[in-house]
Amino acid sequence: MSFPRIAPLTASPALDATDPLTDQAARWAEHVLRTAPHLPPAYVTRKALDAVAFSLRHGLRSLSVPSKLVGVARHQPAVEALVRTHDLPLALRPRLVVSVTRDAPGGPERILAFAPQRDRSLARLGHVQPKHALWLAPLLGGRDGRPAASLRLVEVTGLGRRAEGRPVTLGVNVRMTGIASIGSHAAANDGGGERPAVLAVRLWRDADGTARMTCPHVARHSPTGPQWGYRGSGPADCARSVLLALVDEATAEAHYQAFKDDVIAVLPKHGAVIQRTAVLAWLAGQTTPALRSAA
Repeated sequence: MSFPRIAPLTASPALDATDPLTDQAARWAEHVLRTAPHLPPAYVTRKALDAVAFSLRHGLRSLSVPSKLVGVARHQPAVEALVRTHDLPLALRPRLVVSVTRDAPGGPERILAFAPQRDRSLARLGHVQPKHALWLAPLLGGRDGRPAASLRLVEVTGLGRRAEGRPVTLGVNVRMTGIASIGSHAAANDGGGERPAVLAVRLWRDADGTARMTCPHVARHSPTGPQWGYRGSGPADCARSVLLALVDEATAEAHYQAFKDDVIAVLPKHGAVIQRTAVLAWLAGQTTPALRSAA
């Protein structure tokens, strides 16, 4: 089985941001799985990686989780007024005002979103998707009364269809920011906790060609360090170290030699980014008893 979704590592200034963004994404995913356990882990992992890609694509220094507002059909004049902000860079588009409420005592929380107006009033836009409300609401009342997270406008959608003369209800795409503060906020609420899951491992080389990884080198076959691009002791240690970072120990020990042959041995010399979702997809194609017992 071929290994899916492996991202080649290219020389790009954006990659300098990959490690902190991935770390923030891991902390966000841990927080979501703790506060919104109804969300499938695979969905949370995919959403976290999408957030990293979104943040890199827009040159953002900290992680933003993209989403959209719902219930906007009844608030079209307020949505229409946001179109004027499209001339601003994404980082300068307005921060929305949010309010956490419940439709009934003991009912689920809803996060209402409002656009600040020039006369300092607030115009309601809609509300955050319910699947995001459980994890976002605890972050809106941050330490010392300051929010740990916020909601910012990305764009008003549907303008292209309207320009074609078609009837359309304008939508609002938003991004949830302040994810970098989740670690300290969660620690304050929960008294610490286990290390969050790693969502990706980056392999690269220094200027002198030395192989580097964002995960620890767990030495067994190659005390001098990891390698990739061929079969040998260095690639074996690389495969084992990557799997130990991304999956449980039993699965890593059972499959690292096959992972070396299928994946590590064929990586480009300059490196790659290996995503946890790609590793899980590769593991799903392995049929050894060890994997079945570890699942």
